[in-house]
Amino acid sequence: TLILAGLSMFGPFNVDAPLPAFGEMGAEFHVEPAAMQLVVSVYLLAFALMSLLHGPISDAVGRRPVMLIGIGVYVVASIGCALSTSLTMLLVFRMFQGFAAGAGQIIARTVIRDLFEGAEAQRLMSQVSMIFGVAPAVAPVLSGLLLQVGSWRTIFWFLVAFGIIMAVSVALSLPESLPA
Repeated sequence: TLILAGLSMFGPFNVDAPLPAFGEMGAEFHVEPAAMQLVVSVYLLAFALMSLLHGPISDAVGRRPVMLIGIGVYVVASIGCALSTSLTMLLVFRMFQGFAAGAGQIIARTVIRDLFEGAEAQRLMSQVSMIFGVAPAVAPVLSGLLLQVGSWRTIFWFLVAFGIIMAVSVALSLPESLPA
């Protein structure tokens, strides 16, 4: 349940985590506050476009490979975000975060459907949805705390750590659920 819930948190964490740092990022990149909105817009557009493909790809090659590759791309993109030296560079890496983040979020629900039925599936889906619902509230608070100890880049390093933890969890504990 925790792994599937963690996978579902990729989307909301990535939308809301950078928000408290917009002022600091905008000042460093010498851009207007309105330009910083692109940090969310580019991510959401990439997430939406790739959301159409994660399911069919996981149906073709399996759930675990798509999740692990998606998380791997996400971690690399998060490192790129943390090391960005311009808004353009940050937006490119945010696009790759968006492409990759849906792999965990979308496929987590598919894994539930693959492995469980009836009341057990409903219970697990409601638990995952509850944790998913908490993520948008937790992400900006956590980011605010991270900004107390570091720069805006600390938020993206946290997302790198989150991605690595999720990749290890999936690799060690989540079975392939695609039926033969």
